[in-house]
Amino acid sequence: MANIFISGRNTYLRVLNRDDLPDLGVWMNDRAVTHYLYRGFFPVHLEIMEQNYAAMVNNPHEEEVAICAYPENNLIGVGGLHGINHLAHSAELRILLGDKNFWGRGYGTEATQLILAWAFEILNLHKVWLGVNAAQSNAIRLYEKVGFIREGILRDEVWRNGRYYDAIRMSILECEYRRQWKNWLCATELATQFSQ
Repeated sequence: MANIFISGRNTYLRVLNRDDLPDLGVWMNDRAVTHYLYRGFFPVHLEIMEQNYAAMVNNPHEEEVAICAYPENNLIGVGGLHGINHLAHSAELRILLGDKNFWGRGYGTEATQLILAWAFEILNLHKVWLGVNAAQSNAIRLYEKVGFIREGILRDEVWRNGRYYDAIRMSILECEYRRQWKNWLCATELATQFSQ
């Protein structure tokens, strides 16, 4: 449980360590995990992951964290803020729950909420955006549930599984986050960590 950054009711974010890379590599090479993602076209080698990790650690515009589940402290995924623009106060949110045992049980929702709290409470961002494959109806419902608004459609944006998919661009503004975070299941935990 060392290096807990932000904690919720069932999940917490902590520093992503080099020791986490083998698990991440297993997920990135699992076609069920990457089925709708931009990732997964080529096998991911640990050496490449270590190079990408080193580059991220030294880049102030890229931040990735480990997503862990209570009570066993399992590493279940990764998430982060990418392309952080300190002038526009914006960033792209990315999240990957690689451990399929935690799919469909609310862990992704809470992890997304924790990343948003990080973005708006700590980094003072104004806007967080993401792109999601239009065929990922569960992911779209999750993002709408936490407050993301659809901005538009990128037609035939993703080539996967022998076909093209549209991507949906979604975003949430800081004022929208402020209006609804108190309705989240992890609101009590967030309130104790941040002066709301």
